Amino acid sequence: MLAAQSEQSGVILLTKCILDMPSYTYAVKGQRLLRQRGYPCAIKRRSKDSENGCGYSLYVGDRCGRAAEILDSYSVPYTIRRDGADDDDKL
Repeated sequence: MLAAQSEQSGVILLTKCILDMPSYTYAVKGQRLLRQRGYPCAIKRRSKDSENGCGYSLYVGDRCGRAAEILDSYSVPYTIRRDGADDDDKL
């Protein structure tokens, strides 16, 4: 997840949620489930030098918790990325 810290309140606001998916099939399934429920999201291929290996990531807006609950309820496997890559802002 990418985060931005508010200077006034010290609160960390999530600006983007990145879910690493084990396959393209699961990435598409997750994207369809989320889009049907009004969550804008995009699929991006991970680079081969990623620590999780090559695969796909699902980029979701700032409602990561609810998006994860939806994927869990349909048994879609994913891993929440805690740190972003250099090019995560380029979709």
